[in-house]
Amino acid sequence: MIDFCCLSHRSNSKPFSIKLFFRGTGLFLISFFLLLALPEHLEAGNQKVIDADITSPTRKNMQFIKRQHIKSYQVRVKVGDEMFVISVFKKDGKNTQKYIVVHDSEDAAFDAGIRAIKHGGAFIALENHENRQLFSYGKKEGSTSQDPNRMFNKDNPYWPVAQKILILLKPSPKGIVIALHNNKPGGNFRLDTISTWKNITIASHADKDIRSLIWIPGMLPEPGKKIATEIAYYKKKRLNVVYEYVPRNQHGDGSMSVYFAKHGIPYRNIEVQAGIRGNRKSELKSRRKQIRYLNVLRRYHELK
Repeated sequence: MIDFCCLSHRSNSKPFSIKLFFRGTGLFLISFFLLLALPEHLEAGNQKVIDADITSPTRKNMQFIKRQHIKSYQVRVKVGDEMFVISVFKKDGKNTQKYIVVHDSEDAAFDAGIRAIKHGGAFIALENHENRQLFSYGKKEGSTSQDPNRMFNKDNPYWPVAQKILILLKPSPKGIVIALHNNKPGGNFRLDTISTWKNITIASHADKDIRSLIWIPGMLPEPGKKIATEIAYYKKKRLNVVYEYVPRNQHGDGSMSVYFAKHGIPYRNIEVQAGIRGNRKSELKSRRKQIRYLNVLRRYHELK
């Protein structure tokens, strides 16, 4: 079951119906009005979801969204007594590319995604209460044990959430899906560790930062000519690249990379090290690194 909650950040928007919860009271009104300012609370059922990605004073996303007249709405997906929230940010313009962030704890990924649609496009983000795992805002409330990047399999109980994300992305073999991720500074997601994983090839190690990379999945044991040409371009631009071989008979781990490879849809994941939350300098460094990788990828694919 899918519900929609529409929000607009444009002062010249047409009137529409929306639920607004007032601070300090349990009352709400359903009315037609113009929403003149960016809301700090994203509505989900009877909960107030305070989206720190928007309200963070150090990351300046609220100011950017208002300045760029970016619109947003929410989609709610119910799975039994659980309910999950997906935020969609859109802007009309010359660009139409879409971006996805499934881990709500990965701040630089969110910040880069918002800025990627400055000249148009859409950015889709799961609302997980600022955590990595899938979070329910429904009758059965709280964090689940589900990694959102492992639910892209029809056998997964949270497949309806993944399915809704796919509907929003509208992936096509002629297009490309771009996912944005961050990895923990002290974690093991780094080139020297990844190189030991099965079916993984370090295709380029041109960037000394071993935690930053572009992840490319494919159905061949080695990159085909088209992907090899792309990798050579990234190597020339001093970017790291990981190639994942996805065997045709592999059931899959529920990740987006495996799902899209098996469905013949180009997929790229940009990973950079996460910044320190609340540290403006650290957050900005991480965001800039993510945007640098993203800009090179966009130029190669001539994305609009």
